[in-house]
Amino acid sequence: MKYAIVVSVSKTEFGPIVFRGNLEENIKLVKKLGYEAVELAVKEPEKIDVFKVKNLLEESNLKAITFGTGQIYFDDGLSFSDKDRDIRSKAVYKTKKIIDLAYNFNSSVIIGLIRGRIDNKTSDFKSEYEIAEKNIADCLKECLIYSENYCTDFLVEPINRYETNIFNRIDEVVDFLDKFKDRLDVARIGILADTFHMNIEEPVIEESIERYIKYIKHIHFADSNRWAPGFGHIDFLKIYTILKSNNYDNFISFEMLPLPEPGISARKALDYVKNLER
Repeated sequence: MKYAIVVSVSKTEFGPIVFRGNLEENIKLVKKLGYEAVELAVKEPEKIDVFKVKNLLEESNLKAITFGTGQIYFDDGLSFSDKDRDIRSKAVYKTKKIIDLAYNFNSSVIIGLIRGRIDNKTSDFKSEYEIAEKNIADCLKECLIYSENYCTDFLVEPINRYETNIFNRIDEVVDFLDKFKDRLDVARIGILADTFHMNIEEPVIEESIERYIKYIKHIHFADSNRWAPGFGHIDFLKIYTILKSNNYDNFISFEMLPLPEPGISARKALDYVKNLER
């Protein structure tokens, strides 16, 4: 298996990111700990010095495998499902800037929190959900068309009910892709499965992974308390075994809380999963 960890390019209040702030120091530490790649979480892509970041990664022999979009929603309140067309347009505009950035690193773009959420007080949730799905599909289509020449792939992440009420489980993303397959280039859209969210939403994590393995192009490991694997009650040996038996050959990445301390969290996570290989 190959292992990566999430690094924020700038400071953020978004919780489950181990390293944030000084990018140069964090990249060096990630390499020292034994990781092979990073996921870069980005809020203001237009301010990023691509040449500098590329050099930092090359000096440490690390890859940037994905770019996250969650801070666009978490910090700026922009989403693909918003009823306000202007807000959706701003969300797409920001995502396009991240697509430009990802192209320079041959990386995928994550569609997670940026899809937004539906107001829980709505009187007709089903109708509102269908509208949200359509808005998300329209925004995603625009991103796919924009990145057609880049051949950028997208990863839709099911997220638990406490953070969003759109696409909580893997099967809901699969249904969405099937529903809009005539409008979206679904060959360029995969699923990012996150064990923290799956522990809340999936009936049996291992069964869901096995059933939908052909859709899963990336995976996040975090324990039930969102600490590093081994600090909660998720059975990662079962998950690891299922991934291996199904010839999963993409990265396992850690998106988790920086507890008890960032360096310790990152080291414990990698040590724990490498022990599963034995």
